[in-house]
Amino acid sequence: MLVQTSPEDFLRSVDAAKAERRRQRDLDRADDDRKLDPWERYRVLTDHVDSLHDRSEQVDRKTRFALLILGGVNAINLAVVLRGGEFGLRAGHDLLITTYAASYVLLSLGFFCDAIAALRPRHAAPGSTPVEARGLTSPDAVIGITLDEYRERWTGARLSSVNAELASMAYATTLENGIKLRALRRVYWGLYVLVGLTAAFLAALAVMGARPGV
Repeated sequence: MLVQTSPEDFLRSVDAAKAERRRQRDLDRADDDRKLDPWERYRVLTDHVDSLHDRSEQVDRKTRFALLILGGVNAINLAVVLRGGEFGLRAGHDLLITTYAASYVLLSLGFFCDAIAALRPRHAAPGSTPVEARGLTSPDAVIGITLDEYRERWTGARLSSVNAELASMAYATTLENGIKLRALRRVYWGLYVLVGLTAAFLAALAVMGARPGV
């Protein structure tokens, strides 16, 4: 026996079904232990890669600032070495100047190398990106191919492949940021060493200048 329903009843049943689906979807999303669906994973990975690039830029800015400080400290030492007499350094201390200058230059060059390591661009290690995921979002994706070939890649692209490449990019960028951060820490520790060395040398000049005939 067929049940007669009015259009209003039918619309109400459709709305009720939609509301139930929305309620169930909200319940599913409130579950912290569930797996992300592909689109959620894509959005999370995209945000994560962006945040990693922001962190990389922050490390670069701090490295450039450290280089400015290092340049200022180097300028002070250059002035002291070239015009030692004005800072209390009398004749006969060439060995002291040579030893200090050589030690300072070697340390300074070492910390410059750390700064270069922090700023140096890097690429993902070969094989870190799955074969089926390469050539979609990586910076090197367009090297050696035409525009039509690149479009063809995206025409047949699957969301799983895009997510795989984004995950590989996040992994490579995280490794790069770790290397950059360790190098930056060495640069700032180096600044402490060079500032301390400069202060000790200036203090020694002051002592020698205060002693007549030294």
